[in-house]
Amino acid sequence: MATLFQSNTIVEGTELLALLTSINNKEKTWEDVDQEVVLDAMILHIGSPNSDLREMVYRSFYMSIIHNQLDYETVKKLLDYSLKHLLFKGIGESGTDSVFTRAFTTILIAVIIHKDIEVNFLSKETLIEVKNEIKKYIELERDVRGYVPVKGWAHSIAHVADTCDELIKSEKIAEVEYFSIVEVLLKKYCTTPNGFLHGEDERVVTAVLAMLKKEVGLEELNQFVESIPGLLKSQKEELSSEKYWFVMANCKSLLKSLFIGVSDDLLCVSLQQTIRKSLSQI
Repeated sequence: MATLFQSNTIVEGTELLALLTSINNKEKTWEDVDQEVVLDAMILHIGSPNSDLREMVYRSFYMSIIHNQLDYETVKKLLDYSLKHLLFKGIGESGTDSVFTRAFTTILIAVIIHKDIEVNFLSKETLIEVKNEIKKYIELERDVRGYVPVKGWAHSIAHVADTCDELIKSEKIAEVEYFSIVEVLLKKYCTTPNGFLHGEDERVVTAVLAMLKKEVGLEELNQFVESIPGLLKSQKEELSSEKYWFVMANCKSLLKSLFIGVSDDLLCVSLQQTIRKSLSQI
């Protein structure tokens, strides 16, 4: 896979981990290294099965973007490269290491959107493209593992929920698009025949609450929550008993987390009632 800057220097994982650790510990700065070489190495190892390296790469991206250590043109290039080469790498696979690349790319994208909300360096057209690609990614992702033994966090649904949260917070995304972002995430959560056991429900609800905070999408959300028992009934006819029980447990945990999230919101009384009704019918 071609890297962003196509540097010829190869940085092995152990060397990169040591280098990024020294930068994070402020023993070195970005001025002390060849930025293009290091960024290419970070891209190459963003989905490393080594959790220490993978998380250090993400932390380094976060710190360098949030604290203005990378110029905006470079960050734009990172975003474009992420969408074209990383977000869909190995899409459709399940149980393979490619999920780490996809999942950690979504939170890199989330960081970039967060920075754009702060300083406004991306075009509206770019944010619309990101929104469309993220929705497509959610639909296509098949590997929803949370914590992977030995290799650490994948957390694809939790991570992309963070990206959805940032998209909804962006003023460059039209309000009429908010629910479509939330809906694709909710449908994924409510139709995936694997158990979400690592707090994914809370991260999904955070994105939903970002929408509701802007007083958008309440009616559509009410309708979706009301439809969940019927959605479960249709899946019961298609899935094995084991997979159906996973889906049902997911729906219950999501509804309970959503209820807690809106419990103090006077504008969401009707939604609270709808959640109670749906839970009683599951």
